Amino acid sequence: MNRVSQTASQMTGGSLHGPLIAPADGLEARKHLLLSRPPPVIRVAVLDDHPVVALGIGAFLESRPGFHVVHRETSARSLLEKLAKQPCDVALIDFYLPLEPFDGVNYLRRVRRYHPNMAVITFSAGNRQETEYAAFRAGAAGYLAKQWGLVLLPDMIRGVVEANTPFLTVEDGQICSMEPTAPHALLTTSEVEVLRHIRQGLSVTQIARRLVRSKKTVSTHKRRAMRKLGLSDDLSLALYLRDKFAE
Repeated sequence: MNRVSQTASQMTGGSLHGPLIAPADGLEARKHLLLSRPPPVIRVAVLDDHPVVALGIGAFLESRPGFHVVHRETSARSLLEKLAKQPCDVALIDFYLPLEPFDGVNYLRRVRRYHPNMAVITFSAGNRQETEYAAFRAGAAGYLAKQWGLVLLPDMIRGVVEANTPFLTVEDGQICSMEPTAPHALLTTSEVEVLRHIRQGLSVTQIARRLVRSKKTVSTHKRRAMRKLGLSDDLSLALYLRDKFAE
């Protein structure tokens, strides 16, 4: 190799067939490729007993980049069946499903048990203090009141998928990480759940059937809750539920 060729070879990184990319340039190129790739699509399931709501939320998310709505369901049982065949990253579940065999804490815990790697966001038109805390205790990763609209939903979904915080909610129009406080610090989640169903007009027998528990267990939860709240009879309980658990 003559001196001119040797010099050219050194300038091109050791090859006469063209310049090689310097290590630093290669790193920048790879970094650029990674940054230019679109983010992974988030698979979403929606459950609401009102078909218009389920379809509306699905259409809204599908119109946003980065989301694919896999399931739009109005039946609690149907959603579990569909998720068993085609899992999702996030499920948006209405807390109140009065016409379904199960809802609320009982259903959220069942979903979390069958799909521990799927994040759950609960949305509801009910009383925030009651439903938000109950959803948090049942394993939900976020809470979105229906009256807040859908504009914050995409960011909340991304937030629960990243799983950097234990629970996401909305405060002053902004998504934030905040552990909910109990409607009454002395009440257990089971007691809150029983009182919620009593507020809906269900009897002890109906609550036991809905929650798949014995009548004795439901009665015990009711009695303990009343004692903790200082309520002496069903009338005082009804007045308390009207003021504290109004939906």
